[in-house]
Amino acid sequence: MTQPPFRLSMLLLASLFSSQLTAQTNTLPPDTNRILPFPPVLRIPEAKIPVRLEQVSLKTDISGSQAHSVIELSFYNPNERVLEGQLEFPLTQGQTVSGFALDIDGKLRQAVVVEKDRGQKIFEDLSRTRVDPALLEVTRGNQYRLRIYPLPAKAKRTVQLHIDQTLISNQTGQYSFRAPLQFGMLAGKLDARIQIEGINARQIQLRSVQNDIHKLDENSQSVISWQAKDVHPQNGILELLIPAKSEAVSSYTSFQNQQYFYAEVPVAPMKSPRPAPKKILILWDASGSGAQRQHEKEFAVLDQYLRQLGNVDVELKLLRDQAEDALQFQVRGGQWDGLRSTLQQVVYDGASNAAAYAIPAGSQLALLFSDGIMNWGKDSLRQVLGSARIPVYSIVASPLCDFPALRGIAETSGAQVLDLQQTSTSQAVLALNTQALRLHQIVSNSATQIVTASVYPEQGRWRIAGILSSPQADVRVEWQQPDGKRRSSVVKLDAAAKATNAGIAARRWAELQLAQLMQDSETQRAAIRRLGQQFNIPTAETSLIVLDTVADYVRYEIIPPDELRASYDKLLAQKATAQLRENTNQLDLVRARFQKKITWWEKDFPKDTPALPKPVPVTGSGLAPAAAERGIAMPRVLSAPAPVAMNFTPPPEVSVVVAKSLAAQPTGSGTEAAIQLKKWEPDAAYYRRLQAAPIADMYRIYLDEKPSYLNSSAFYLDVADLFMERGQTDLGLRVLSNLAEMQLENRQVLRLLAYRLVQAKRPELAIPVLQTVLRLSPDEPQSYRDLGLALAAAGQSQAAIDQLWQVVSRPWHERFADIELIALAELNAILSQAGGQQLDTSRIDQGLLRNLPLDIRAVLSWDADNTDIDLWVTDPNGEKTYYGHPLSYQGGSLSRDFTGGYGPEEFSLKIAKPGTYRVETQYFGHNQQLIAGAITLMLRLSTKFGLPDQQDQYITVRLNKQKDKVLIGEFFIPERTPSATP
Repeated sequence: MTQPPFRLSMLLLASLFSSQLTAQTNTLPPDTNRILPFPPVLRIPEAKIPVRLEQVSLKTDISGSQAHSVIELSFYNPNERVLEGQLEFPLTQGQTVSGFALDIDGKLRQAVVVEKDRGQKIFEDLSRTRVDPALLEVTRGNQYRLRIYPLPAKAKRTVQLHIDQTLISNQTGQYSFRAPLQFGMLAGKLDARIQIEGINARQIQLRSVQNDIHKLDENSQSVISWQAKDVHPQNGILELLIPAKSEAVSSYTSFQNQQYFYAEVPVAPMKSPRPAPKKILILWDASGSGAQRQHEKEFAVLDQYLRQLGNVDVELKLLRDQAEDALQFQVRGGQWDGLRSTLQQVVYDGASNAAAYAIPAGSQLALLFSDGIMNWGKDSLRQVLGSARIPVYSIVASPLCDFPALRGIAETSGAQVLDLQQTSTSQAVLALNTQALRLHQIVSNSATQIVTASVYPEQGRWRIAGILSSPQADVRVEWQQPDGKRRSSVVKLDAAAKATNAGIAARRWAELQLAQLMQDSETQRAAIRRLGQQFNIPTAETSLIVLDTVADYVRYEIIPPDELRASYDKLLAQKATAQLRENTNQLDLVRARFQKKITWWEKDFPKDTPALPKPVPVTGSGLAPAAAERGIAMPRVLSAPAPVAMNFTPPPEVSVVVAKSLAAQPTGSGTEAAIQLKKWEPDAAYYRRLQAAPIADMYRIYLDEKPSYLNSSAFYLDVADLFMERGQTDLGLRVLSNLAEMQLENRQVLRLLAYRLVQAKRPELAIPVLQTVLRLSPDEPQSYRDLGLALAAAGQSQAAIDQLWQVVSRPWHERFADIELIALAELNAILSQAGGQQLDTSRIDQGLLRNLPLDIRAVLSWDADNTDIDLWVTDPNGEKTYYGHPLSYQGGSLSRDFTGGYGPEEFSLKIAKPGTYRVETQYFGHNQQLIAGAITLMLRLSTKFGLPDQQDQYITVRLNKQKDKVLIGEFFIPERTPSATP
């Protein structure tokens, strides 16, 4: 059994990049302008004893501006049980993960590239079977996530990370390299060796809190070495200042039959004063993530800039889930106290909506203070700001940001991105006050696919890469001067000449090309995926994965590392032969099961009081053992009770949220079925405090409580519901939108957010959220079903049935029991309720187009994978329909038990006997290592399902403990008139 080192490695990497620089200095004063990444988040919720970082090995080679680091981390799990962990961490601009490896059978196995959605599916499939996968993913904003399962009990695991970095020179003409040695945890043993090519050791300056770091010359390179024990996170600081070469440098690499080049060319700076604007616009990201920016650096830039302008009018727009009215300020004599006070009091709350970034008319220059990560609404930042008619300077004060998008916005508008992580306040203000030399065009007959890091020279150097069609090439560069005139220069390339750091050219071309594509990532997804696959790098569309055995690589048809290739080819040929015997027509299976459902629907079930039934033996499967094993009594049949008003008290671990009906028109059919839901109020101090407060004070109290619940989805759900109940819909939606900011690309949280938006009658907001979920999880049928239902709620019936047909027609894993029939019922119901709409059903099997209306329908879904939730319905006879008794005497039918995660489970009853029907759920258990503290259930209760007067109500329930059972609600069916039969 192999162990998963990824998460641990990520943990190390994260820590190394994220600790705060609090150390004292040996030879240099601290760099007060440096912004360090946020600490990584390592989640191992079930570790009773902390995992230890026993040993760290770092080897770094620096040549010119390029640094390549290999870090090996050895972790020890002292716990008695196997663990799973997940590490999320950002890298700064210029840093990328270029590979990783995991120890398997005592040897490091290198990761290989896989499409991102497939990588996620494979990881979860294998971890479900307790096999050892490891997966490295990129989320938004240069954020990396390492997922590993399992971390064996009482055992050690080693992971190796490869990190490439382009060094940027500072104002004194030195490259700064910070060794990735701040681990966020005590390192038992450290061995670091950094080699710098072509630089004498005496020329290298060190910034460190340690005195046992050695410098020496070794042939044509200098070596920095450090061996230590029990290195504390705050003591892992080792920064080198290395003289930067002033001449042009170039590198050439032959890769996949193409010759790549990378060059850094010195360019004499040329700037001219920018006419002072009379009015500027400040676009200030006030979303929840905005609180993480370093505002003191942003204020320092504003202070110096506004003082230099002297007199200027300022329009301020605060940007969250929706645009707010702009505020107007007059700065006179450089005094901006009113604006400063307003910015200092900004409340950072809600998601980030690109539509809020629209630029009003009247300003001559805009300053955008944002991380650029949009997670709300359907628009992208490029769509909103890509055609800006004034310069838009993107000012970056956070390592977690969508840097390519911000650069694209700035440079397209004729401005620059000002990265306060690399740029001093005075340098940033100088850029705001001047117009710089700018690239106009590049021409070459012998170099193609040329990409640049920026259209502006950076720190006096211009970075360019491309592909050579002949060994020598001239690249003619035409520049536009600040005065509008043009000048040109020539970059001479010679692949036969001695090059600096030969071998990195192809990699640098891929990184620069990826940065260009990421400026418009939504429309360039296929190109990004191809690039990641070609160069074996993690991108927004590709991940890196390590699997345990050759059979795992064959199963998913992933080409393994070279040492496994021969065995892989042999087994793959055997698999192809076997697959010919396993092909099954998905629609044949659906037709057969649908015919059984029609037979059930057409059958007349008795509505009298039944006799006692014979005992029915029940066997369990998966997470669902037999009823006796679950401790659940077999159903008893009682005489039909009189309808009673619902009166129950859920346990304190459960919260219930009730949404209003989506279709509550009177039917006039003579049968007015009712759904009764009892709202339960969370037993939480924050909720009681908010509930007791006047409406005018609620938002202030919410903000006071929020810091204690930043990562609690329950908190935002409860508070949002209370705001909306009291008519504060906009504030309720803002509070709810914080779920989009909690964890980047967490599809479980996003699903939960979308469900609540549909319940709140805002399906148009849920649709882009669910489109993201579908992009993240195209191999889960729930992704298509959820989107289809949201589209239906938004009145987009054609798009809805197209998505639902995907659920019906595609083959799915056997753990998604009966989801095809559930989606088919919803598809047919939408068609029957379409009215005069002309819907195209030509793609749909005509034999499956039959609506089967129901008196009662209940559908249960939940937000956690590998989790077993049971749906129970007790009818007026006292007979319980549940997983062990799926068909009742009067015809109530329950879909197959869903034990593998998410649901749905469906209860259907064509003709309901008059009386009260009790709907309950039980949280039986889960089979995953990494799980939220509570499971959130979503139940949709419908009467007259599939008819024009269908009525729906939703309820959301949270269960904290296994074996939790809660009564959710009741259907009351009155005496039926003959005309009311479906």
